Amino acid sequence: MQITFLANLLLGVVVAWQNPNLFLISQSAPTELKKQVTSNQKSCNIYAYVIDKDPQGLNVRPNPNTNGEALKKLPTNTDGVLVDIVASQGNWVAINKAEDANGKLLFQGKGWVYASKLGTSTRGYDKKKVKVYARPGGVRKEVGTIPSNTQVTLLGCQGKWAFVGYQKLQGWLAVDDQCGNPLTTCS
Repeated sequence: MQITFLANLLLGVVVAWQNPNLFLISQSAPTELKKQVTSNQKSCNIYAYVIDKDPQGLNVRPNPNTNGEALKKLPTNTDGVLVDIVASQGNWVAINKAEDANGKLLFQGKGWVYASKLGTSTRGYDKKKVKVYARPGGVRKEVGTIPSNTQVTLLGCQGKWAFVGYQKLQGWLAVDDQCGNPLTTCS
């Protein structure tokens, strides 16, 4: 009986390690355990826009996974659906507001969107390229450059830094090099 218990326990650990979203923490779980589960969530304060082309819309979910029904579907058939991003966890970002280019409120509250369905553009102002860094803030090691006024795919965020992808390059854009509005150059 002990061998069966240990085998099942080991199997559960392996399955949970391979898919951490498989198990949900109950409301009665100790606060310490809940903090450990959400400790990989990073606070953000950036803006982006919807780049998803799915004609059915972009799902805003209650949690950073595909379980459960969507809270809202943001339109993808129009230019300029802008989102305010407040957190990042894995491949997901939390938004607290979405509006269209005319300022019409499309979503308000907290919801999660798959990060790569959003984009931002590089500013660059008078520069021809913007630098991309290995890490946000602090000591900055440049990993490459992206042309000015170029759309990039959002992959995550931390603070005011955007983790982006452009062609084969991935790295962090400083806040001064981001433009979260596809209809302007943010100059």
